[in-house]
Amino acid sequence: MPASAARRPSSSAAARLSIGQVLEMLRDEFPDLAHSKLHYLESEGLISPERSGAGYRKYSREDVDRLRFVLRAQRDRFWPLKVIKEHLLEHGVHSEVTSIASHPGPTASLQAVRLDRRGLAREATVDEAFLAELEQYGLLGDSALFYGSTELELVRAARDLAEQGLHPRHLVMLRTAAERQAHMIRSVASPRSRAGDSAARGEAENFARDLGESMITVHGAVLRTALRER
Repeated sequence: MPASAARRPSSSAAARLSIGQVLEMLRDEFPDLAHSKLHYLESEGLISPERSGAGYRKYSREDVDRLRFVLRAQRDRFWPLKVIKEHLLEHGVHSEVTSIASHPGPTASLQAVRLDRRGLAREATVDEAFLAELEQYGLLGDSALFYGSTELELVRAARDLAEQGLHPRHLVMLRTAAERQAHMIRSVASPRSRAGDSAARGEAENFARDLGESMITVHGAVLRTALRER
């Protein structure tokens, strides 16, 4: 038997990944993903990795696909885990996040993207001077190497507003309000997180995300009501 064949892992062994390998595989798209998040999603029944004889988690390719789907649905749709779980039960992991229409959220038209600065300007049909203006007023981070769906949505919306005379400098109040709301949400969610308890930290993160979704819904309803009353 050739030496290379002797060193080649079996198909079943090759299909199983450690938690570190999973984090590395998903790092580009989800740079903030941590062990605690995976542990929490497991405790909530979203993923079910096998355990080795020594008790270590081992993830299959199907587990990784399912995890990627869950993370995209949270990030790009702001959906609670209950909705994601229901969708997975009904449609399976190979359906696209963008196909979920039974529970449309505030970002229901978004698709997962990964863009550099030039790509962001191109996809949003703005010039880089406009991106610099958004950065100047704190509406867009100025140190990111890559941008995702949220940043693309923000730049496109800011472009539409600018075309109507509402330029980035006029949107500072929105940024300030969002920062205050985020502080409020963190103050409510942080007591749920306990040092050294990865499941609790994951629960706090998901709780904060759900609160944020509710905050967006309330804000939209209040704004629509105010516009109708004028």
